[in-house]
Amino acid sequence: MKPTLTYLLFIICISTQAQSDEFSKMDFLIGDWTYEAKSLTPDGSFVEQEFFTKCSYLFNETAHKDDFYYKDPNGKLICYGTTIRTYDEQTKQWRMMWVESNLAISTSMTGEYRDGNFYFDGKGRDQRGEYLEKITFYDISEDQYKWKMDRSYDGGQTWMKNYFSYTATKEAN
Repeated sequence: MKPTLTYLLFIICISTQAQSDEFSKMDFLIGDWTYEAKSLTPDGSFVEQEFFTKCSYLFNETAHKDDFYYKDPNGKLICYGTTIRTYDEQTKQWRMMWVESNLAISTSMTGEYRDGNFYFDGKGRDQRGEYLEKITFYDISEDQYKWKMDRSYDGGQTWMKNYFSYTATKEAN
């Protein structure tokens, strides 16, 4: 299925749901955030970067939309992707979709809230091929949280731990 068709089907599914108590557990994300991030490079080292996101409600407050940004050399914010997430009352699972701005990379995930953390598993495709991902939101407070992603390109036989990770700090309004 092409990323644009997957994205459209995801939007249709979440637009018909009503906000639940479970959904409100992720309302802490609403607002503007700065990320101090680390990403794994092909040589096995990590590069540190700064990112920004603006998280808002979508579809009559039944979903969250995060637009992710970085600064170009002139300091201009450039949007490079969007995440949409909601809670599916029928399946009792979180659903999350990541799409990069050129639609070349997309990831579809399901998750759960357990022990004060959010855990997501999913799959996607990028320039290297198909992958599996595990994402965790942890150490959550109203103004800060941590996030990590592990990725596998061999069907889960081996995992690149902390393929991408960050500490997010909420910007003052």
